[in-house]
Amino acid sequence: MITLILAIVFCISFSFNSYAENTITITYGADYKPFAWGEEGVPFGVQRDFVEEILGNRLGIKVIHEACPWARCQNFVREGTRDGFFTVPTPARAEYTITSSIPFYETHFVMHTSKKNPNIEQLKTVTSIMDLERMHNLRHIHMLGSGWHENVLRNMKDVSTIPDASNIPMMLKLLRADVYIEQAEMFRYQAKRSGILDEVLTLNEPSIRKLGWHIFIGKKSKYQFLMPKISAMLETLQASGELKKIKQEIFLKHEIE
Repeated sequence: MITLILAIVFCISFSFNSYAENTITITYGADYKPFAWGEEGVPFGVQRDFVEEILGNRLGIKVIHEACPWARCQNFVREGTRDGFFTVPTPARAEYTITSSIPFYETHFVMHTSKKNPNIEQLKTVTSIMDLERMHNLRHIHMLGSGWHENVLRNMKDVSTIPDASNIPMMLKLLRADVYIEQAEMFRYQAKRSGILDEVLTLNEPSIRKLGWHIFIGKKSKYQFLMPKISAMLETLQASGELKKIKQEIFLKHEIE
């Protein structure tokens, strides 16, 4: 009997310690301020802080945070050399990842342009992506490796990419592109940091797309079993209103209006 009890205690202790010692590696884009950026491989930003708060502080999961070029982050998770990333759902990502049941937070993607752009009045008539697809004269721009943009802009005639999203406001100012569809919070933060906020224009209406930002874990990761725990925690925090407060605190920390 004593031997049996000791065996049970050992198994319980082993299971607990194994869970406590789990270390999941989450990757973030290196050039997506203020939501995600890296300095010598060390990530900073809204996404990193959200993951640390929910997984680290709330669930007690040890997280290794890494920053790298966004396309590389996705390849790492697809290949199974990293466990997950933080972004928005796309059909391609669904093929090799699982995701949280609800988003950590939501944002609206709207159009941005230069105040000197000759196409402003045309842009003001836009109500949907389909409208933009019919405007063949417009030059679109987005960050290299953004799967969401690649999917949404796939039927546009003129699309260019740039490695560092923080340089896009300047590209609009210099009239090297006509329109950029992005979160208003991110774009205005970057334009302000570049000192050109007064020279660019955000068209808050219409909202081209409302997107939820989730954590994703690769199907090749051994930590897929954590996702139900993450989803349950998010659902609890959302129901209590605390998830909204966490967003407000993290956004304020990063000077996001």
